[in-house]
Amino acid sequence: MILGDKEIYKIALITTIIGVIGLIISSSYIETKELEIGEITSNNINEKISVNGVISEIKFSKNTDTCFLTLYDGSGKINIIVFESGLKDFEDHNININQFKNRKVKVTGTVTQYNNELELTIDDINGLEII
Repeated sequence: MILGDKEIYKIALITTIIGVIGLIISSSYIETKELEIGEITSNNINEKISVNGVISEIKFSKNTDTCFLTLYDGSGKINIIVFESGLKDFEDHNININQFKNRKVKVTGTVTQYNNELELTIDDINGLEII
């Protein structure tokens, strides 16, 4: 049996749709890796992870709408970066980010590196919760 262009296109399209649906369904079962700060390495860059600790410091950039949180968990400390869009999400939900200072929290964010320092970037209010 010889397949024509139309048949090959249909098979490719159906296979692609099945694959995308499979990815969407399986993505809800992927759990975020939980680490201690001391366990975070450059191998984790661009990974989404969760860390528990205490927010010891909150600073705001003078030039941009960016917030810098310092998280400490006993194994080390790491900077948490919340950019303008994330801060807007906090504001939209009437949450003052300053309420997290000196509180034990769970941070879920993406590991990034800036000036040879590892950081966590969070995108919205789901990345920071009091525990």
